[in-house]
Amino acid sequence: MSPLDRQLRLLRAYALVTYPFACVPFLFLFFRHHGMGEGDYGEIVSAYYLAMFTAEVPTGVLADRFGRKRMLLLGPLLLAAGFGTLVLAPTYGGFLTGEVLLGLGHAVLSGPPTVMLYETLREHGQEHRYLAEESRIAALRMLGTGTAFLLGGACARWGNATRDAYAVSIVLTSCLCVVAAAIALGVHEPPANAPIRPRDFLRHVRRDLARPAVAWLLAYWVVLFTLLRYPFHNYQPYLAAAGRQEPLLLDPLFVGVLFAAMNLAAAPLSSLVPRLVATVGRRVLFWGMPLLLCVSLLVMAGERHASGAADASTRLVWLGVAMFFVQQVPFGMHWALLYEFVNHRIGASVRTTVLSALSLGTRCCYAACNVALFHAQERNGLAATLAVVAGLGIAATCAVMWLRPRGLLRGTGPAA
Repeated sequence: MSPLDRQLRLLRAYALVTYPFACVPFLFLFFRHHGMGEGDYGEIVSAYYLAMFTAEVPTGVLADRFGRKRMLLLGPLLLAAGFGTLVLAPTYGGFLTGEVLLGLGHAVLSGPPTVMLYETLREHGQEHRYLAEESRIAALRMLGTGTAFLLGGACARWGNATRDAYAVSIVLTSCLCVVAAAIALGVHEPPANAPIRPRDFLRHVRRDLARPAVAWLLAYWVVLFTLLRYPFHNYQPYLAAAGRQEPLLLDPLFVGVLFAAMNLAAAPLSSLVPRLVATVGRRVLFWGMPLLLCVSLLVMAGERHASGAADASTRLVWLGVAMFFVQQVPFGMHWALLYEFVNHRIGASVRTTVLSALSLGTRCCYAACNVALFHAQERNGLAATLAVVAGLGIAATCAVMWLRPRGLLRGTGPAA
């Protein structure tokens, strides 16, 4: 086997266990078993986003300074430590600490795997293979996460007599993260490029963030990211509430299958983005993604409201669950569409800064929104909060789309 083939095989294996989140479908239930309310849950999740926001740039500097292989090793170990903390210290403070460690682990892993792949191919003169290899690795990553969801559901269901062995699924997740770290030990570190000087970096940041296209894209992505992440973190509370009408939704194995199916449904959608851009254009897609999310939230809100009636049908429950899959359409497309927009509408020198600004800005804004939304949900109920988020999302989408620089979503030249 050639050195390139061996490296690619290791990176593909690493992708399978980069995010082996067997316990994610059950974390809300695990927190609730230990006395956490929905407001507490919102604060705990926000600690993850704030930690990732704070650490994203520093961990990128560490990767450039000390090498990406060390980051491939450190990231899974931080994730393993974070999940382990949730089990070993099942208190509000322990949960906050665990989520902070998870946020740090995600920040460490936000760039090095992709850069490692590109630099590996560049070292062997195979840069032209990057898109094909990145697509394959992304698919393997989603396949690994989906499989982990299934394993987590099996562990939670059969791990004890009461079918709520959520801690077992967390331990499994932690162990799989350690497997990723072990694979990273065998990865070869390609020669690194010379890092840019701090003064030059700051000059590029100031210039790039002053561009109207960059400011607009950041505002748009804050809206879309919030509409994507709020329902994702609400799947568990929603299923717990809907389980009163449909007990199958409380079966851990079924929940694992459901999350795996959603993950696998989203996987192929990113490959459709170039065809959709050519067919309907960027403007339709940029309008469509947030509005589709808002409509799905309205349907979920209506289902929860109707479920309060004495003669409520279980068919409505399944309509609400079907909205989970509707939400996978923009989820599966949004990163590919972002990269397509940045690569084809923003000049080459701006791309890295735009992606960093998007990541930092969206996570910081959502961390604050998440706390407010889950406290509102605890006070006013799930149906009312879903409806409010949908209404605000429609208004925010219309505002940000109408305020975009004219012509930004048309043509193929760099944005001003």
